[in-house]
Amino acid sequence: MPNSFKLTLNLEAEFFFQQGLRRNKVKKFEAAIASLDKAIRCKPDYPEALFQKGFALGSLGRHEDAIACFDETLRLRTNDSWVWHNRAIALGKLERHLDALNSFDRAIEFNPNAATVWHNRGLTLCDLKQYEQAIKSFERSLNLQADAYWAWNNKGNALRELKLYEEALNSYDRAIEFDTDNVMAWHNRGVTLNEWGRYQKAIKSFDRALAIQPNHYKAWLNRGIAWEKLEHYEDALISYNRAGDLQPNDPTIWYNKARCLILQNNVEAAIENLQQAISLCPETYLQMIKTQSDFDNIRSDERFQALLQEQSH
Repeated sequence: MPNSFKLTLNLEAEFFFQQGLRRNKVKKFEAAIASLDKAIRCKPDYPEALFQKGFALGSLGRHEDAIACFDETLRLRTNDSWVWHNRAIALGKLERHLDALNSFDRAIEFNPNAATVWHNRGLTLCDLKQYEQAIKSFERSLNLQADAYWAWNNKGNALRELKLYEEALNSYDRAIEFDTDNVMAWHNRGVTLNEWGRYQKAIKSFDRALAIQPNHYKAWLNRGIAWEKLEHYEDALISYNRAGDLQPNDPTIWYNKARCLILQNNVEAAIENLQQAISLCPETYLQMIKTQSDFDNIRSDERFQALLQEQSH
């Protein structure tokens, strides 16, 4: 190939690569792939273009194709930490968590000081329910970036899974210290307090979450659970109603409302809510209604019997 022709191809490849890079940055991923494909046709061994194409494919949810691109990139550039990292993310999206963990470990091998890699490795360990190992990974991330509120939040989540509630709260508090409007940390703090039986304090955390994001339906739902545990059924129903307005397809909300209504002796309204829960998730909620002690008081009620017969056919 004449040098001048090769130079022309390289210049064209660079032009299309830069075009693809710009399109990726503004999230025009289909257009980015079209540009990057042109760059790769001009220069087949072009690791930067292959990596950017993999990034665009992953952003479009085409994770298998993204992995193929990252593998091709690694054939040309084995020691690129960020390629291994993004490959791990794509594997995780496909629920290939062990493969993802191996890919994160290769990323760390080539860049042991990448806080993001340690953090995302921790998330993968959480997916594998290896919470103690996940905590160590989050701690490595935080040693490198102490103000990473997302890592403090996820470390809290792992600690909560281990029922280490006080340590989890300390972790959420550090997340909030670095980002006072971190709605997830306030919400997760409330969930932890609920699980720990500290319901009044939980409500305060949910209130803070809702002051930041009034449409956070899970905060309304879990706030309702806290009020219900305190036997404030009217307050619980107010929260459940707000959650139901925001997310009418969550059967847990309807089921919890039914439970509160039974405790208020409002059997008719309770059964209407049970019908909604069953219609959204028949297998789970029909079985729960048959076996849970919450409904022992109304098992002999004709309306409850009719509901069971109607749903069993």
